[in-house]
Amino acid sequence: MSKKRIAVIGKGTAGSQSVIHFARFFPDTEIVWYFDPNRPAQSVGEGATLELPRNLYNNLGFFHEDLKKVNGTFKTGIYKENWGKKNDAFFHHFPPPQTSYHFSATELQDYIYLKMKDKVKIVEKDVDYSNVDASFILNASGKPKSYNDFVESQYIPVNSAYVTQCYWDYPRFDYTFTLARKHGWVFGIPLQNRFSVGYLYNNKFSQEEDLKEELEEIFEQYSLSPDPKTNSLSFNNYYRKINYENGGSIVHNGNASFFLEPLEATSIGTMDRIQRAAFDIWTGAITSTQANLAYSRLMSQLELIIMLHYAAGSKFDTEFWNFAQDRGIQKIKDMSSDKELKHMYQMIKNIDEMRFAPTDEIVPDYGQWWSGAFIQNLHGLGIHDTMEEMLRI
Repeated sequence: MSKKRIAVIGKGTAGSQSVIHFARFFPDTEIVWYFDPNRPAQSVGEGATLELPRNLYNNLGFFHEDLKKVNGTFKTGIYKENWGKKNDAFFHHFPPPQTSYHFSATELQDYIYLKMKDKVKIVEKDVDYSNVDASFILNASGKPKSYNDFVESQYIPVNSAYVTQCYWDYPRFDYTFTLARKHGWVFGIPLQNRFSVGYLYNNKFSQEEDLKEELEEIFEQYSLSPDPKTNSLSFNNYYRKINYENGGSIVHNGNASFFLEPLEATSIGTMDRIQRAAFDIWTGAITSTQANLAYSRLMSQLELIIMLHYAAGSKFDTEFWNFAQDRGIQKIKDMSSDKELKHMYQMIKNIDEMRFAPTDEIVPDYGQWWSGAFIQNLHGLGIHDTMEEMLRI
């Protein structure tokens, strides 16, 4: 690539990841990093999938011992409780020797800034991506003001979160918690100095007061001391109709591109795929049309992975769960003609051991699930009969 300029807008997780990615793959290109220093950064802990450790190592030389610098912990998988009606709980394992991370979003952003501030041009200014002078633009400026250019999910049943921080002296867990409860589900993300707990629910069926009794039970069960300061937020689940604009010279990432609820922690992996597609467009390997088709397909597949959990239902007979299970089953039904889904399911449906993937044929990932993840979750959720019926296999 000849000497050109790449503009990255936004200092959040997506913007930070894009800066280190492009700095590595476009070493002879001027990279300008725009962000508003007065804009509050995301302050809750985050969980990732397997892409994050790889990217941090490849792009920054980040080792496991550096985790403490971002208040991070190892993530060996996801503990799932009360999902489906077959098992009380199960574990979605990450395949050894691989592992992922939990991390503080703000501390990772600051860590990356300190590593990159002398390697790229920093412009501390709030800008509109449409007015930036650059050959290529990665817009990670955050949540959109309007959803006219977006597809809003008709399936995902949660739209609100109530978040509490529970401070501790050391991390007690090396996995993410996802606990189905009466009004939705509760996440637990262990960091070095705190356990971040959030109740995801639908504000059409429940209010914050409805959640507190169950949260108190969780705090007591795990000997957690919640901080009196809490955070409440509502959100839309969405993704762009066209993510690679102007022939691919403008690419959207992070919340400027999508938000699908955090049940399977798919955000980091999706950010990675978007910035890799940007590289491919900008170097002429693919067209923006191809990238947009792949993006839309990925979002629909990620939505399916999330909705499998709801389609399985739970042991709770509540208004929320009746609604959520109906939406989950409808999503599977609407994906019944998806050849990639059918291929994945046909390859794994008769494997009765949760930990193993097929060895006689390479099975491509579906969304961000490799075949072993699909097997673990199909068994754990107890959703084989529903899949058989909806996919007509």
